Amino acid sequence: MAASPECEQKKPMVMTDRPVYGPLIRPYPMIHGPINENGVLYLFGTVSERLGFVVTLIQGAFPDCYAMRLVDVDRWQPVRIEFEYESRNFLKHMHDPSGCDIIVCWKHNWPECPLEVIELSKVVGEGSYH
Repeated sequence: MAASPECEQKKPMVMTDRPVYGPLIRPYPMIHGPINENGVLYLFGTVSERLGFVVTLIQGAFPDCYAMRLVDVDRWQPVRIEFEYESRNFLKHMHDPSGCDIIVCWKHNWPECPLEVIELSKVVGEGSYH
């Protein structure tokens, strides 16, 4: 039996005077997934220690972040991190891979990336955060 026209679900119209949010990622301090690089930076800040990082500097220039990474018991190494919404944006921004160690992104869409990539959507989605 076909649904009556008044029961059909229509896609809601997006209101142009209000922001649009990313997917729900509860129970994290950021309830919606990022939709831009700033959101990636904030989300990383909320999970960085649990991923083995402590941040020493955030800056507006490349690379975005300097941090220490736990590499062994009581052993830390400095790393340079670039935040991107999508890993491929690293290319779009014409960054030099030799000036960075890790890309932290929401979506990893650069399979041939020469750097380590931390894809936060996978970290949050797989529950490896805990």
